[in-house]
Amino acid sequence: MTLFSRYSRIRAICLFFLAVTIVSVWTSQVATAISLTSYQAVDVKDGASLYKKQLSNGNEAYLQVINLQKMQIDQILGSKDGKGLDQGKYYLGEGKYNSPFFVRRSFEEVQKEYQKLHNNKVFSIINCAFFEQYKSSTQLSFPVKLNGKVVTAGSSPYGPVRKPANKYYRNIRLKALVWNTNRVYITDYNPTTGAPLSKSAVKNAIVTYAAEDHPAKVLGRNQSNRFHVIGTLDQDGKKGDELLLILTVNRATLDEASQQLRLLGVKSDVITIDGGSSTYLFNSRLNNIMAPFAADNSSGLAIRNLPHYLGIRFNK
Repeated sequence: MTLFSRYSRIRAICLFFLAVTIVSVWTSQVATAISLTSYQAVDVKDGASLYKKQLSNGNEAYLQVINLQKMQIDQILGSKDGKGLDQGKYYLGEGKYNSPFFVRRSFEEVQKEYQKLHNNKVFSIINCAFFEQYKSSTQLSFPVKLNGKVVTAGSSPYGPVRKPANKYYRNIRLKALVWNTNRVYITDYNPTTGAPLSKSAVKNAIVTYAAEDHPAKVLGRNQSNRFHVIGTLDQDGKKGDELLLILTVNRATLDEASQQLRLLGVKSDVITIDGGSSTYLFNSRLNNIMAPFAADNSSGLAIRNLPHYLGIRFNK
């Protein structure tokens, strides 16, 4: 074999693998674009977009597509009120970490404060962590890490603890949503070791249910309700997911909501956060798309005050 023919063969092989890579990336992007044709663009910006989709029976879904390379996710927590020492259930074992009570704040107050602080950089706000106490302050159901510090070890009886409130939850795997300045991912959570929250490289994370383990599905017969479901998507073909997809439905089952993310190409775990009558979705263009309400249609002050929110804003 001559030097020229050897070079030609190597060049052909390289071109082949390059073509495969290009086709793979192109196919992935086209698939995502095709999936979005069923959505109506509502607020599309460089780094964050909001879309709307009509579901069956006149119901609606709102999809946020957040690029973590251009956006910042802030956790907004009520102040601690000093209770809950050594009551943690899900970080480094049971009873070895705190599960403090956090003062519940109205979504109106949080929205006004967040917009005043970040002005035109604000894209959206949603409610986030589960809670199970309806007084002026509450513990959070599962661990949260904020700016490098684990602020709660969680308290829910509906999880993998020694004596769960329902036997189904004894052996479930909780999930952690982890993000930094340019990456977001969902992974298994280990209550005994605290991983991945125990890692110093993890600065912000929330622990929650996989969508299929939400009590509304397991114990509530998978009824239609308001829900947030969340997944991640790799945009550029390189290791590390950059896109966070948050789908908020005004009335659907968790299975139906999760399937919408799968149709968009989400291959990660699909998780869910606090929903039902607590569901909150604010967008800077549309204002309050969904606001918390009381299940009995009363004034709902107990639900309108929530302990934990996520604010999403542009980082430049």
